[in-house]
Amino acid sequence: MRLLALFFFFSFSLFAQELPPITNFDPGIYNAGNQNWMMTQAENNHIYIANNLGLLSFNGEHWDLHKVPNASAVRSVLAKHKRIYTGSYMDFGFWEADEKGELDYTSLKNISDEKILDGEQFWHIEALEEYIIFQSLRRLYSYNRDTEEINTINAGNIISNLFKVNSKLYYQVAEDGLYTIENGRIEQVISNTKIKDKPIAGLFSFEENKMLAVTRDDGLFTIEGTNWQPFQFKDYPLDESIFTAKLLEDQTLVLGSIGNGLHVYNLETSQNYQLLQPVINNNTVLSILEDKAGNIWGGLDNGLVLINRKSPFRLFTDISGKVGTVYCSHQFGDNLYLGTNQGLYFKTGISSNYELIPGTSGQVWSINEIKGKLYAGHDRGIFAIEGNSATHISDGPGVWEIREFKNGLLQGHYDGISFWEEENVENDPVYLSNFDLSSRNLVVENDSTIWVGHDHKGVFKLKINAEVTEVSNLENYSVSYDGGMGLKVFQFNDSIYYSTEDEIYKYEPETDTFSPENELNNLIKEQRISGISQVLQDNTWWGFGQDNLLYVTRDAFQDRLSAKSAAIPLEYRSIAKGFENISLIGESKYLVGSNVGYTIFSTPLDLPSMEDLNINKVSTAALEEEFKSHELNLNQLELPNSVNNINFEFSIPAYSKLAKPVYSYRIKGFSTGWSTWQRNGNATFENLPAGDYVFEVRGKYDNYISEIATYAFSIALPWYATTVAIIVYVLLFLLLIFILHKIYTGYYRKQRQRLLEQNKKKLEIKQLESQQEIITLQNQKLESDVASKNRELAASTMNIIKKNEFLTQLKNKLAEANKKEDIQEVISIINKNIAEKDNWKLFKEAFDNADKDFLQSVKKEHPNLTSNDLKLCAYLRLNLSSKEIAPLLNISVRSVEIKRYRLRKKMNLKHNQGLVEYILKF
Repeated sequence: MRLLALFFFFSFSLFAQELPPITNFDPGIYNAGNQNWMMTQAENNHIYIANNLGLLSFNGEHWDLHKVPNASAVRSVLAKHKRIYTGSYMDFGFWEADEKGELDYTSLKNISDEKILDGEQFWHIEALEEYIIFQSLRRLYSYNRDTEEINTINAGNIISNLFKVNSKLYYQVAEDGLYTIENGRIEQVISNTKIKDKPIAGLFSFEENKMLAVTRDDGLFTIEGTNWQPFQFKDYPLDESIFTAKLLEDQTLVLGSIGNGLHVYNLETSQNYQLLQPVINNNTVLSILEDKAGNIWGGLDNGLVLINRKSPFRLFTDISGKVGTVYCSHQFGDNLYLGTNQGLYFKTGISSNYELIPGTSGQVWSINEIKGKLYAGHDRGIFAIEGNSATHISDGPGVWEIREFKNGLLQGHYDGISFWEEENVENDPVYLSNFDLSSRNLVVENDSTIWVGHDHKGVFKLKINAEVTEVSNLENYSVSYDGGMGLKVFQFNDSIYYSTEDEIYKYEPETDTFSPENELNNLIKEQRISGISQVLQDNTWWGFGQDNLLYVTRDAFQDRLSAKSAAIPLEYRSIAKGFENISLIGESKYLVGSNVGYTIFSTPLDLPSMEDLNINKVSTAALEEEFKSHELNLNQLELPNSVNNINFEFSIPAYSKLAKPVYSYRIKGFSTGWSTWQRNGNATFENLPAGDYVFEVRGKYDNYISEIATYAFSIALPWYATTVAIIVYVLLFLLLIFILHKIYTGYYRKQRQRLLEQNKKKLEIKQLESQQEIITLQNQKLESDVASKNRELAASTMNIIKKNEFLTQLKNKLAEANKKEDIQEVISIINKNIAEKDNWKLFKEAFDNADKDFLQSVKKEHPNLTSNDLKLCAYLRLNLSSKEIAPLLNISVRSVEIKRYRLRKKMNLKHNQGLVEYILKF
């Protein structure tokens, strides 16, 4: 239990220190190994670290790990002449940035005449003129940058360390002594008989013609010539093992111990502090670096720590929770008082610890100095404070704050206002009648008028009677406020104001109104987290912004208000809304309370100057592909159309915990305007259309805005929108127009031709119709002629038939006559008249007129037919019966039938085919 109590006491003692801002980087942040052996800063202010997994780099925004070819741990690193020299397991060389800003490694081990020893590692690197010296445990390798030659120094025993002091190199050889290299010669400075095997962890220039040696386990020594003398320093940790040390420019000695954290001593002021877990990640410190801004970097056995040693801010962090949330503070003489949710605390001087003033446990709302006396507003009434004690002089409803009024004290309570005459403090305070609202915010304008700000009811102007017993008149101003916590009434430059988180209103006595049109409101453009405003004893106005504290002072030379800011992130001043607080604890020295302690700073803020903003990496990718880096110094990066996702990495190498740079960017021709200020040093643009662009980025640090860094790039048109494609499109378009022209020309030609043909056809039809009419008339005439011929033929045939019938009848009758000679003569005449040849000739002429070419057609089809067969065909064509044909042929009917039968056979007619029908088809 005693050990546990001692641990908590020691922890509180540690946490009670007001320390500079400290930032821890664990391996999960920088994504590399846990051990960090050596550190350096390059000309571009980037930090390079020898890490267990390789070379680690940090530019203020981005961490990158660069592995050596054999993937071993990097033990040493030095940035010199735009190169980063590293030493690792059985290898040493340098890194140079290529055109893409990426580091490329060049090994130097192969140009050495001496083969590297098995298992050799390089633990330190120093530069001297044109030489870079790599130190292993057995050798020194000297690399000449001009000739690119390497010379080797064999020590004969273990080389424990390598140092550079006043342009000279020193190295310690175990059991031998301290040596120096000067003008190419090796000389022993201090023999081991004096050093007595004390490993030297640090060697520095000290005072005039002296060096200060920090040993591993035996304290400090000075070296003057060949003299080795102990050096005493108050509170030096003689019982600790020191692994590394650094003497800074302002004579601050930083010691990195094994297991006992980091010690920081100022050899001139004797001020010191020690950093242990959990303030830093690990209690073993392997390396120390002071960067150009005066920050201390500690390479730990597990992570990194950054101490903003020269920061104007000092942080008191109450991790143990012993003090609590700081609601108010006050510096009175040498004592600093804190009013917290746990009571009233005080400490005397800088290095002492806070102590709770007995009897004050509970919520302290305010600490008020009135006429040289201190009073605390408490949730149990009022306490009068004297030194390290406090007297509970009034027990009653909680007191928010106390103000001087006439000849007494005016108290703002949870439920109204009370007055207490100083000479009658033994009596209870008198509550003012006619007003019973919570009065956390009191402003005394004069002996009869006070103002009260209420978070929910608004602003009240109270007239107090002469006896200070009642509120004789009350005015409630309609304020532009939605309610909640944070409305504040205050007096600044003899004027009454009230503030919300959005606006600051000034009271105008002429109109008895509050107006936002005032100089103070016009100055404060930054968004605030609440309406709390405080006017301190030095007549400075303070407000609480999103990213900064805002303050306004009156410029004595130009008689106007001047607005400034103090970069304290919200996480270091977080507290319940409406209870933000700041107090003046010295000349231009301020304390800001929070729920984890407080922050102290002085104005004007002396922050490191802003470094240049650089674009460190440009990478692009097509859809769903990996990003690839590009050159940084191109006039213009040209990208194909498919590669339209682009990422920029940029940074200002500033390493402050509180005042961090912010960035704003845009792409000319694409962005509608500058982006809002952001902490992230990345900007990614996706699916950019084709075109020419210029990326612009600017940084802001401590209210200063950097020069704009630019990068020009272009995204090509898609293949279907290139010049060649457009030419092809034009040609195709012209071809299309030509084709369409041809098509339309052909179409209209065809239409014209069709119309011409239609017209021609119409004409032809009309002609045909005319011809048809003519033909019809001709046919009618021919039909009439045919009919006439047919009638003639029929008449002729009938006449022949009748004649032959008559003659036959006559012949028959004459045949019956008795006289044979007479009769025979008559018969001969008759036979002559009915001769078939003449009858046929007559018939044929008539038939040919009636049915032209019939007989020729039949003869052509059936050339085997005789004239008698043709006669029979002609008679059958006239559709005559066998009985009618018989007289014409002067044969019997039976003979006609036989002739018909024979004709069928000659024509090869089928059995079922009619002879007459066949003949009629011709």
